[in-house]
Amino acid sequence: MQFLPPNYRPAARLAHAAAGAVMAVAVFSGQAAHATAVTINTPFINFENVGINSLGGTPGQFLRVGAQAVTPNGLGGTTGVASLGGGTFTRIINFNPGPAIPNFFNRNLTLTPALLTAGATTDPWTLSFTNGADSAQAVVQMLPGATQAPFVNSITLSGTSANPIFSWTPPPGAVVDGYRINITDKSLINRDPTMGPVNNGLVAGTSLAPSVTSYQVNAADFTVPGYAFALNKNYSIEISVVQTRDHLSINLGNGNLQAIARTYADFTPNGGGGPPVNLPVVLINGAYQFNMVVQTGQTYYIDPDVAIGYDYQIGAGDPNFKSVTLPVGIGDGKYDIFGYDALNNVILLADDWLGGSVFNFAAGGVSRFRVTDIETSAGLNPSSTTAFITGLTFAGSGNFTGTQTPIVVNVQGVPEPGSLALMGLAFAGLLVARRRKG
Repeated sequence: MQFLPPNYRPAARLAHAAAGAVMAVAVFSGQAAHATAVTINTPFINFENVGINSLGGTPGQFLRVGAQAVTPNGLGGTTGVASLGGGTFTRIINFNPGPAIPNFFNRNLTLTPALLTAGATTDPWTLSFTNGADSAQAVVQMLPGATQAPFVNSITLSGTSANPIFSWTPPPGAVVDGYRINITDKSLINRDPTMGPVNNGLVAGTSLAPSVTSYQVNAADFTVPGYAFALNKNYSIEISVVQTRDHLSINLGNGNLQAIARTYADFTPNGGGGPPVNLPVVLINGAYQFNMVVQTGQTYYIDPDVAIGYDYQIGAGDPNFKSVTLPVGIGDGKYDIFGYDALNNVILLADDWLGGSVFNFAAGGVSRFRVTDIETSAGLNPSSTTAFITGLTFAGSGNFTGTQTPIVVNVQGVPEPGSLALMGLAFAGLLVARRRKG
């Protein structure tokens, strides 16, 4: 899911290949007069550090091989294989296109002990692409001393809905040769070829200098016809640290890539505004995972999807929640706040608490709490990450890597199966009937 930046020029590629960073040798076979020869554009190999994401990509640290463009592409019957050590190890290179990269092939390789022993990160790999009787090969190799890159921190969203601004904190002490921005339209993603053409959903991308730590969505970056930036569409933004082979910032394309660390955040632009919001990614179980640096006493706004309630919980080693400020203008603007006692029983802390008012937890804070009584009649989009902005303060400084899990209902107002257990837990042991607003 990598976008080729506009400044990735052929001259830069040729100069870089001449320096020995990526060796590419094309070999063609087949004598058919009317056949289309297989061509490889920008073969690559690099370290991949993939963050938690909602796009179906496996998080973790990998070695990635592939090519920016191979023609004919996978829809035209081309297949790809990467081999190491004269064929000792072979791995299929997947056709993984998107609107912005229609001829893209890549494969993330798990660095098993066997692959490391075989020299996967030091020896050459041969990339072979075949279409009928025609084939082409390219040889790629990691540079000595390359290591995985670290992630950016604390992604926030601000600005207007038409031109949202994303800001981030660079990883402390790390080499940053530039940043890569990729935007994916989540509605387009299909990784199952039996369900139609494979599509990674990548619709826009650009590259930024290492001194730039914010990006404003620009309509000019959405260059693929039919995929303009739109309100109320579910997007995921990737903000990645890039380390290049020549450690220059002129060429941040895949052919000059040494290592990249991909951090993701989901967002849905709508007609609203508000304070800068720290964005999460969506986990498989529907929870929202955050990654941000926090200071004691400072308010941070987080914004997951909307439901009839939420469970908030810190991550391991995170400082406790000190206070919460819930939004105004959602239904009647009143909420119930629950905590947990020493035996893990749910206890009511506040009834009809007004949005906009700061609710302080007991001394030392709490590791988790629950908010309920969000009216279903409010009609908030459960796929929007900008519809229920919650202000949090923390009892100490550190990292917040916790989650916020929505309690959702279907269109008939019935809790979904995954939420029934949460609802039962929320109200177990309460001796008074809670009002249900609608």
